[in-house]
Amino acid sequence: MTHSYKYTDLASHFTKAELSTIEACARVDPDGDARDALRISTAWAAHVDKLDRDRDLPHEDRSVWNEYDLVAALTMRDILASALALLPADLATRVEKLTTSTDDRFRSFTSEDSGIRITKIAEVSPEGRGWWWYRIPTDGPIAVDLAHYNADGNYIATPPPQHPLS
Repeated sequence: MTHSYKYTDLASHFTKAELSTIEACARVDPDGDARDALRISTAWAAHVDKLDRDRDLPHEDRSVWNEYDLVAALTMRDILASALALLPADLATRVEKLTTSTDDRFRSFTSEDSGIRITKIAEVSPEGRGWWWYRIPTDGPIAVDLAHYNADGNYIATPPPQHPLS
């Protein structure tokens, strides 16, 4: 199943009554804006799509996202997790199933990581973070940006040289 980032595509999987419940369980952000799990799921999908597409662009391209945009994407996934937690279990499971393809896409171009660099960049604790905080892009501009951080998450001006595998 391809995960769409169009609300109407996701909404078509639910009855009007179910959509009303999803909307009633919307997450309210500090500014007072309410966003339901389906809308947040579309935002997560759009973030993942941009991260994936940027991998083919040169680091010098001014339109590419950087490590701080990755933090924004990971935060969006946190927001989705909190929105899912507000739903009745049956609806949460169904919305989460629609999100699985986006999660799988994110996993497809990322690799496991300690999470130390990205949580330090985000200025958050790695404790209790979702699996997505422990994955980083394997290539592309963000991978180049992250190479400028050492294992402790400190920025270094020049990344260490890459040694070919034996």
